[in-house]
Amino acid sequence: MLELKDVSKSYTIGEQQVRALSTLNLSFEAGTFSAIVGPSGAGKSTLLHILGALDTPDSGTVEFEGRALGALGDDGLAEFRRRTVGFIFQFFNLLPTMSAWENVALPLLLDGGTLRKAKPRALELLALVDLANRADHRPAELSGGQMQRVAVARALMLDAPLILADEPSGNLDSKTGAQLMELLASIAHDTERRRAVITVTHDMVAAAATDRVITLRDGGVSSDEKSAA
Repeated sequence: MLELKDVSKSYTIGEQQVRALSTLNLSFEAGTFSAIVGPSGAGKSTLLHILGALDTPDSGTVEFEGRALGALGDDGLAEFRRRTVGFIFQFFNLLPTMSAWENVALPLLLDGGTLRKAKPRALELLALVDLANRADHRPAELSGGQMQRVAVARALMLDAPLILADEPSGNLDSKTGAQLMELLASIAHDTERRRAVITVTHDMVAAAATDRVITLRDGGVSSDEKSAA
């Protein structure tokens, strides 16, 4: 589904060049839940950004369903991010003046849809994440776990086959974080939708809830193992 071939990425900080990723070769299949772990500076966020076409590698290729992202151009990459990738962020990134269902509907609005068209699907997704009774509540009226569930629903609005989560449980207590990881696992394992879910996390307990744990160190893969769970 998603494949990296000899992907490398460097950044210049001051006068020093830092190698963030070094000739990575990885593949991710639909129907799987993968965790990317490792110490700070290992390249986790860089990898996630490249997987989501928020950044481009210096060398190597990224392919989605056999199509090289580097050949898409700016407009093609923007459409890939909008229609193919659902992003979930640590700090939720919800709009405070919009209700829960309106936040969920936002991707469809940005894709040219209307609130009237988007509302039934948004309500359906809020029910999926057990927030049907909070549809009209604004973010300030929701707990951290509830806000993150709204963010998960929003990531599913355009039925994206690739879900990328950056420290999704980082601002949640351990119980709520575990519930969120169970939700992401159920999304990945939904046999009707066939999605790949990939998360970056510092939390090894959270990572254990996934199917696969990829450990990065100094820009390379130090281990790639099936989770004991």
